[in-house]
Amino acid sequence: MAHAGKDPDTGAHGPEPSEAETADREFAAALARLGIEMPPDLAPGVLAGYRPMRAMAALLRGLDGTDGPLGGRHV
Repeated sequence: MAHAGKDPDTGAHGPEPSEAETADREFAAALARLGIEMPPDLAPGVLAGYRPMRAMAALLRGLDGTDGPLGGRHV
């Protein structure tokens, strides 16, 4: 995956990563931190399941904890 940010040679900023790329990198970092190796043949399916769960968690949390579907109420 391409890394967004400054090009070390030119100093120019690269394109921003897509939501899927960000989620994939986040998941890979979590696996690495836990010392888990995911078989390459399982990665597409695991990531396909992780991306919507990540989006759903963000919706439930809301940006500041008050604008989620529960309106800031905790059940």
